[in-house]
Amino acid sequence: MISNKLGTILKKNTKTKVWWVKLAVALILSNIFFFTLFGSDSEVKQEGVIPEGWVEVQLNAELLTPFHSGKKVLIIHRLGRKKLEGVLQASGTQELGKITLLVKESEAHALFQYETWEVLPYLKQMNFAANIKEESHEIRY
Repeated sequence: MISNKLGTILKKNTKTKVWWVKLAVALILSNIFFFTLFGSDSEVKQEGVIPEGWVEVQLNAELLTPFHSGKKVLIIHRLGRKKLEGVLQASGTQELGKITLLVKESEAHALFQYETWEVLPYLKQMNFAANIKEESHEIRY
């Protein structure tokens, strides 16, 4: 008796084929939309392949962000007021306190001129505060 009622209720509420086609198209389009929105990362995807114009550098630096291979980071030197973009690399020969990074070949020379670098998460609008010297500035010896 109950199964007969359920059968009749389900027969009345079935959707048409056009409705199912619309639902399938909507799901496919929403998946494509979210893939294009969240699919493109600012990370280098290929491991072991160094892109053209980039070099791999290993340096002593303080890592102030979680380590994820391929993560885009900002390398700064506070006293020298320098900042470079880089990508964290994982290599099999990780020495204690050394970090392997990919940096642009044209900017890599700055890494060897200074010491005490810091590795931060990538910040697009990061600027150093201006050092203003007023007329009352006094040099003490």
